[in-house]
Amino acid sequence: MVTIPTALAESVVRREGEAGREWIAALPELIVRHADQWGCEPAGPAWHGETAVALPVACACGPAVLKISYPHRRSRAEAIALRCFAGRGAVRVLESDDDAFALLLERAGPRTLDSVASVDEAIEIAGGLARRLAVPAPPEMPSLADATRLWERQLLQQAAAAPGLLPAGAVDRARAVIGALAADATPTMLHGDLHYANVLKASREPWLAIDPQGRRGTAAFDAFTVITERPSRLMARAAVLARIRRYGSAAGVDPELALACCQARASSAYLHQHGGNGDWFDLDLLRTLIAM
Repeated sequence: MVTIPTALAESVVRREGEAGREWIAALPELIVRHADQWGCEPAGPAWHGETAVALPVACACGPAVLKISYPHRRSRAEAIALRCFAGRGAVRVLESDDDAFALLLERAGPRTLDSVASVDEAIEIAGGLARRLAVPAPPEMPSLADATRLWERQLLQQAAAAPGLLPAGAVDRARAVIGALAADATPTMLHGDLHYANVLKASREPWLAIDPQGRRGTAAFDAFTVITERPSRLMARAAVLARIRRYGSAAGVDPELALACCQARASSAYLHQHGGNGDWFDLDLLRTLIAM
């Protein structure tokens, strides 16, 4: 019997309501069915994000992970992205059931990029992966440009709810960056959520990415997630710029565009956290980015 993590169940029901409750109720049977179908045996406790469960398994092809996600477009884009990467800098897809949003994935980890002692080295590793993941995107892949209208709408709503919270002109500058990204025609893939926990130590390659959002667009977008890790020694403007330039060099993207993406995303994150929606980013670092 598979035990579904309580935190996952609560998260899915909070987001999806009764449909989420029904999915959670069916999830144990989904796990058992796909484990049997793909010849897998559980090899440890499950872990989870907010909308998916991942179970380490042993199967004929070796150590793997059985991942089942709540049915939504982002989960489908993840599967497309991983197939597109084809093991180049990311875990391989071993089996899949698109109708059930189920994947059997190459297992990596458990060490994450956070285990690298040097922040500079970690940024270079993440940037190097971003460069390698920039493979031609398939026609069905959603683009970063597609997401900009919703991003701008949320930014304006959050700014209106907290008048004066951001420095004068910060919202206008963020809107200008969003507008530029709306016209982005980059034909290659980006990860979309390249934080340290999504980069795992591996044996086939030194490091492999997991859990891509699946988008077509500039890898400059991922600079924000990479450079905001371990912020305690990253409060000075010069240090922030050094991190962004290091990422830009490793990822092969324009550092000025990476800086602009960081500033726009920092503005959105600051407003989001001010509204009581999580505490993922260091507020002092966000303020430094916004003021640059």
